[in-house]
Amino acid sequence: MAAQGRESGSASVALADDPQARELLGRVNQLVLRKLASPGGPVQEISHLPSAVALDDLSLLTELVIDAWRREPVPPPREVLLRLRGEQALVQLLQACGGSLSPVEVQQLLGLSGEGVRKRRDRKRLLGWRHGKQSVYPVFQFDLAGGRVWPALESLLPLLDTESGPAQLRFLLSPDPELGDTPAALLCRSQPLALEAVCRKASQFGCQLAR
Repeated sequence: MAAQGRESGSASVALADDPQARELLGRVNQLVLRKLASPGGPVQEISHLPSAVALDDLSLLTELVIDAWRREPVPPPREVLLRLRGEQALVQLLQACGGSLSPVEVQQLLGLSGEGVRKRRDRKRLLGWRHGKQSVYPVFQFDLAGGRVWPALESLLPLLDTESGPAQLRFLLSPDPELGDTPAALLCRSQPLALEAVCRKASQFGCQLAR
């Protein structure tokens, strides 16, 4: 609690010159106390779940917000909750595969300019997407020691009939019973037969999305 108090105080000091942001922070604090931390509310309910301790901060906040929303007399549209769940799942998927690199880190690793990195991403020779004001480049696609993108991945990305980076990520990191592993793991091993099977799956990906 003391640490949380210090963080709240630091936030207030940092926003001292921004009255509107300070007012919004006050509203958020009140919302947390009224909607999330009230007796019998989401915080108290989730505290009894062993799995809650293992959640990262944003996933924990997402779970609390979803629970609070479900308690409202008029629940939010289903698509809102699905979007929250989707964002949460994407964050967890990225964390499980080693996280992501910033655009600057990708530039340094590949020896490219910012424009060069964007062009490779737009041509589907690099997996990345815009998320808010930032760009996300999953770590697993890089041969960090060799300073390159795994060659097999560069060949496969154009086969995926979607412009959505998160959709491409889910394809690459979802275990496939027929393949016996995730497509990403097989691509990094560069085994010819495995690559052929993954490419066949990638070519069918657009058809699966259209169903």
